Amino acid sequence: MAETAVRGLRGATVASANTPEAIGAATKELVQALLAENDIDLESIASIIFTVTGDLDAQFPALAARELGLHHVPLLCAREIDVPGSLPRCIRVLMHVNTTKSQKEMRHVYLREARALRPDLQVNGAVPGAAPADPQPRPAIARIEPYEPGKPIEEVRRELGLSDIIKLASNENPLGPSPRAVAAVRDALEKLHIYPDGAARALREALSHRLGLPVEQLLVGNGSDGIIKLLAEAYLEPGDEIVCAHPTFSQYAFAARLMGAREVLVPLKDMRHDLEAMAAAIGPRTKAVFICNPNNPTGTTVTEAEFAAFMAKVPRHVLVVLDEAYQEYVENPDTVQGRRWVDDQGHNVLVLRTFSKIYGLAALRVGYCMGPAPVIAALKRVQEPFQTNALAQIAALAALSDEEHVSESRRVNQEGKRYFYRRLEELGLKYVPTEANFILIDVGRDSRAVFQELLRHGVIVRAGAAFGLPTHLRVTIGTQEQNERFFAALAAVLSQPVPKGQGAGKEELPQ
Repeated sequence: MAETAVRGLRGATVASANTPEAIGAATKELVQALLAENDIDLESIASIIFTVTGDLDAQFPALAARELGLHHVPLLCAREIDVPGSLPRCIRVLMHVNTTKSQKEMRHVYLREARALRPDLQVNGAVPGAAPADPQPRPAIARIEPYEPGKPIEEVRRELGLSDIIKLASNENPLGPSPRAVAAVRDALEKLHIYPDGAARALREALSHRLGLPVEQLLVGNGSDGIIKLLAEAYLEPGDEIVCAHPTFSQYAFAARLMGAREVLVPLKDMRHDLEAMAAAIGPRTKAVFICNPNNPTGTTVTEAEFAAFMAKVPRHVLVVLDEAYQEYVENPDTVQGRRWVDDQGHNVLVLRTFSKIYGLAALRVGYCMGPAPVIAALKRVQEPFQTNALAQIAALAALSDEEHVSESRRVNQEGKRYFYRRLEELGLKYVPTEANFILIDVGRDSRAVFQELLRHGVIVRAGAAFGLPTHLRVTIGTQEQNERFFAALAAVLSQPVPKGQGAGKEELPQ
């Protein structure tokens, strides 16, 4: 049996800008690529030394490594000497790992412009002549973290032995699906042997009538996130960029990384999109800007005036994507309405909508988009046949006409929202006023610990750590009974003292 020894791995990459987000994203991509290329897990890392060129000083690369879970690995950051002609915004790494492989088997990784530093290495980092032991995935996917949805009820039931559980984690409609949709699906069950309409013509025609758009400007897909993936496949090449907020819906970055493109993250300002900074972040490789409105996980919106000022700065060749998954819940009349901007001939705006939220059809995965006919035509080129299943199309068509269900869902959400505000103020907790069917709450301590304790009370919510908000919870607004149960559980959990050393859940910079 081969003995374990410490081996060295070298790598380098380039940050897109001197910002914490760009440095963090580049560092994570490089570390994950080194691990994937060498089939090494986090536990095998002995130490990492990072160096950066003098033009990178916005953040320690080691902080990004901590965010990957390397809390017990010694990390060191250093600035390189200033050498004329050196690669700008460069991050280099020397990683020591415990492995049974020989040093010759170690596969170094150089990404993006840093590949020019080691032209003797193949693009995927392998030394010429060394055959890989296993099939090699595309290096681009090393940056992709599998999506972690809200914890399922059945999983909590299994793990904790509970029978009475409520789920307020995934922004689902607490009233369930439209009764008309349920009846339509039942009537269609005997036709499951027939392929669905690949063009979703009946649903697109109904949407056309409702929105006042020709069917050529509408596309139905496998949830709005399925359409986001189509957009990436149609428009993004390796090295291209998208611009989006941070934090926001994770599927924008996922789709970009899938195609080898890079996400340029612009931090929220007062929990809202900073459109001025997002416009400034548009560069020569920018293909699309994503604006989640209302934003997930904050529930905040962009106003018509703010959006108009932003669009005045956006080049026509850049596609602006307005994700309106929660649009039906919006109460603020000043919120921008994407439908109007689809008609703007001076820009290219694509609007995403879904049947997963207020229509209550999350299990069936059906969404749609509206936009310029040439953009819709491009998306159709990469859409697989029969992407939206027959039951999803039938249910969506029925739900679209059920105004009573939509109206009642909106009323329950509005009343629940005001109940949340009152109870949170009574508890002295800060929150972000929301235009969606969820609310972001600052619990003032490590939200992961609060999340775990709430599970023991049979209440599933979403911990903010996944969004880079370590002291926040995102909670779906439920029925009045569900809301009361959540607050009873929350009050009980917060009455317990904060465990020593837990603090606010913030990560210290490396010393």
